[in-house]
Amino acid sequence: MEKRKITIILTALITFSSAISSCGRRGYEEFVIPEQGPSTLQPIENIYRDNSDEELLSVTENTYKTVSSSDKLCEIQCKNSYYDVTLDKELGTPYDVGAAYAEAIQLAYENYTVFCEGYIFENINAAFNDLNNDYSSIEKRTDHFFSSLDKEYKDELEGFADTISGNSTGIKEDGILSKEEAILIQFVPDVLRSTACSAISANGKTTSTGERLTCRLLEWQLGSDNQLCENHAFIHMKNGDKSFVSLSYLGSLTILSPVNNDGLMLGELDVGSDNMVEYTSNNKISYTYALRYALENCTNAKEAATYLVSNASQFPYCVNVLATDKSDAFVAELCVSDEIGTSLIRDSNTPLMTGVDWNNPNYICAVNSFAAEGNNDNLSLVTNNIIRWKRYNELFCNENNLSLKRMKQLMTCEKTDNDLYRIRSNNLVHMMLVDYSTCKLHALLTGKDGVDDKPVFIDLGSWK
Repeated sequence: MEKRKITIILTALITFSSAISSCGRRGYEEFVIPEQGPSTLQPIENIYRDNSDEELLSVTENTYKTVSSSDKLCEIQCKNSYYDVTLDKELGTPYDVGAAYAEAIQLAYENYTVFCEGYIFENINAAFNDLNNDYSSIEKRTDHFFSSLDKEYKDELEGFADTISGNSTGIKEDGILSKEEAILIQFVPDVLRSTACSAISANGKTTSTGERLTCRLLEWQLGSDNQLCENHAFIHMKNGDKSFVSLSYLGSLTILSPVNNDGLMLGELDVGSDNMVEYTSNNKISYTYALRYALENCTNAKEAATYLVSNASQFPYCVNVLATDKSDAFVAELCVSDEIGTSLIRDSNTPLMTGVDWNNPNYICAVNSFAAEGNNDNLSLVTNNIIRWKRYNELFCNENNLSLKRMKQLMTCEKTDNDLYRIRSNNLVHMMLVDYSTCKLHALLTGKDGVDDKPVFIDLGSWK
């Protein structure tokens, strides 16, 4: 019986082989190479461009219109590329300041509420494609974070939302900005996520002035029509020894790229923990508002990084936070669970994970992954992260006399007319440079036409 089975199998194989042999070429003699277009491969040096001296200067933009709230707690200077906002918490309650902000916004930008609701739902639909117009889960997340805020922040946000919202309730796409949606816009990084960011800081041993230089890039969803790029805002929060400035978007009361009066700069970078641990907002706090608290209550980078590490388990997502001041720079690697990593403060001498190199301890870099030895690795395993890390290493680590002009040049030397991974991606919202020798901020703001190969830097003035 077994012999019969073997005979049948051999016969089938011979028949199958014969069929294959009879229905096609047996070699390459008749093969004709198809016509192909020119190769799109480029030598590595062709990904860079030469910057002109003119584009490395910083311009000061003129104000074409100034508006104020009726109580004078908020003033907005309208400039060509951004809104310069001053909020005065020294003269009003948190609720009144939030309300004043909302009142002045509607004088500065008539269609703000239309932009705001549309942008919210683009973010929701990008993050979730299966809600079927049921946004109760989003509203629940938002409520969790709002409820966890300190009273001062809650009152401020209540004043803003009560004043800016229209005759609508809940989170629903009806063309009217509701109170709940006005609150949600503050929690986009906590509820819906951000995308990619990066940062680098050079200490005084390697700069031409002997003082620190820091650069931070925010990359986010620009909107289907780059509408976020019409809403850049530079916010001055006047609040005594808690005063700060923040490069953000119009209507923001949380922080994205801020510096306080002491020169403490903080910048968050998403780490992608949704691939590591299940998301929950239960018993969690907003990490962006935790950054604001650190900014308002800490005077130096080490103090702020320590505070954030001690609270990392309460955040909804794993994040990096670059913290710099005149003397120091750290990356707080904030891990929400000890099952997937460790919350720690990384400095330029911290051992890095296997396979990750960094060639100059006078610089510290951060992308969208932890980098410390033993921590969760989204760096060497994620193409966009490791390419940007190596690019920073290549561009900066041989620089031993770095000037502000040279930093601008290196940060904008990549060509943008391609689909390659690069430091300045097509999702760049803004780039902020912190010059500790002059206590000034310089910014690159993406315009309505998207990321420009020949950018214009803006002098935002002093953070003091």
